[in-house]
Amino acid sequence: MVWNFPRFLFPSVLCFVAVFQSVWLTLFSDERDEWSALIILFLQLWIYISVFRSRSKIRQLTEDLHRISKMLNVDTIQRKGSLKIYVWVYCLLVTCGNPCFEVALFNSGMIAHDQHKLLKSEFIPGYLKDHLVAILNGAYAFMILVGNGFFAALPGYYCFVCCCMKTFFLHFVRKSKILIARQEYRRILKIYKEMIETMIMMDNFMSLPILVSVANILVTLFWLGYSFAFMPSVNSATSIFVAMGFIQYFMLLQIILPPAAAVNQAAATARETVLSLPGWFPKRYSIIKMYVRRRFMHKTALTLWKIYRIDKSLLISAIGTLISYGILFGTLGSVRNSNNENQ
Repeated sequence: MVWNFPRFLFPSVLCFVAVFQSVWLTLFSDERDEWSALIILFLQLWIYISVFRSRSKIRQLTEDLHRISKMLNVDTIQRKGSLKIYVWVYCLLVTCGNPCFEVALFNSGMIAHDQHKLLKSEFIPGYLKDHLVAILNGAYAFMILVGNGFFAALPGYYCFVCCCMKTFFLHFVRKSKILIARQEYRRILKIYKEMIETMIMMDNFMSLPILVSVANILVTLFWLGYSFAFMPSVNSATSIFVAMGFIQYFMLLQIILPPAAAVNQAAATARETVLSLPGWFPKRYSIIKMYVRRRFMHKTALTLWKIYRIDKSLLISAIGTLISYGILFGTLGSVRNSNNENQ
């Protein structure tokens, strides 16, 4: 049990936070921000389960990227020093972000507001309130650790893979011109086949976790904005916490959607190169055209659970939807509060 303790530590913490939020919601079910927090936790739990079940595929994807880099004679991780620096900077920001979020949260009015609701609740015996306040503080600390630890790593890994795939497709287009001059069409088709199969495999197991991650980011942004707008008392620490949350989750959205859109655009450019390949080899025109039409006529792209093809406009649509629903819920909350005051 001691040896296996690290394996079960994170899922135990995640289940504890989810159970605590469910119990909290039964006590204060009239708060919309509590529903949003519960949705966020269940989305994070779903992401963890999906990634845990796909850990062997993640390892296989990394090996496939390494193999493609050898086929293209480009070592993206070692030669692209900027990408390596970005990975280290991202890990450093995620590591340093947790203490900053913890300090800002425990000095903000958000946790004080929840503590006040807990202490004033009529459903909880007096001798349990102090213990529940301690559990509340622990749940918030674990929630920050979960939200800014593991669930910031998945978008970072997805962005890293997208950067590699984009580099490979663009390098493939440049290398194809050299291989065409050498009359090595078989090598062009082999490299492109490996890249497309890797991209399809990546989309098959990561499209659902990425969709849930995008939904998790949007719901978290809504929860931050709604909690900040309708909080009775707001101090400077609360403003700092909300601002840090907005910046972090907006950046997570930025490192998911634009890199995936760039990969789809680079893949479309590589596909055009392959489709034009028969014209460069008149003697092999029929054979190459038949092979290309059989295998590469279908457009391959990164998607959100095979539902929506990721493009540049998706980021604007997501932000617009978030703002629209925020205004809608804010208007409904104002109307409800005015009706209660009139009664």
